[in-house]
Amino acid sequence: MVSLVRPLRQLAVSPTRFFEERPPSDTLPVAAGLVVFFAVALTAALLLVGSMLAGAVDATVTMDNPDRPPETFCEQYEDDPDSPFGEGCDEPVTVERDAGQLLREAVNDYLWIGVVSPFVLWFLGTLVLFAGGQLAAGDPSFAGTAALAGWAALPEFLRVVAGLAGLWYALRDLTITGPEQGAAVLETALAAVEPILLVVSLLTLGWQWSILSAGLSEDADISRGAAAVAVGVPLVIFFVVGAL
Repeated sequence: MVSLVRPLRQLAVSPTRFFEERPPSDTLPVAAGLVVFFAVALTAALLLVGSMLAGAVDATVTMDNPDRPPETFCEQYEDDPDSPFGEGCDEPVTVERDAGQLLREAVNDYLWIGVVSPFVLWFLGTLVLFAGGQLAAGDPSFAGTAALAGWAALPEFLRVVAGLAGLWYALRDLTITGPEQGAAVLETALAAVEPILLVVSLLTLGWQWSILSAGLSEDADISRGAAAVAVGVPLVIFFVVGAL
């Protein structure tokens, strides 16, 4: 544990020293492991989001019974005991489902985002950093920029934790009894924590900018200022696009 404190503190307050002592390309295995760990954490966070949202809903929804065949089949074959098309026609036309459970299932449909997106962003980040280092008249290594793109996942843990905490705070005393108004009620509840989440997002962006500019300066052998510009422009673009 003690051995981890110093490098983590360096990444937070002095990333330049961190990468002076550890060339970015040498840290690629650790950075790759960090991306894998973030993918696991993000997927777990999505599961937790589904659970929290489901817990805030106390309502049922009337929906078509998935176990009953279409009405056209039942009208034609319900009285024919030998027809396989009439099986299930004795089931009710509609059923009541727990709206919270349906919401949880809907969130679970997006779990693939938690699994896939960190690796997609890692790949794209590697390309952007490599190109940025070359455009800044540097000589970046592909392994070094891949490592730096992986280290950019570290500040994202701060954003994930803040997002979960903000959602918990917004839902702590909230009970949604009408599914039709659920989205509006949730949006109103989250409005109170949105300024804090914005600040956390900006802190995350600033930390990523600090890590990446220090690392790219070392890996591509360019000035810290040139690296800051090469990193800052795509980071700001990514932040703006993500906020839309």
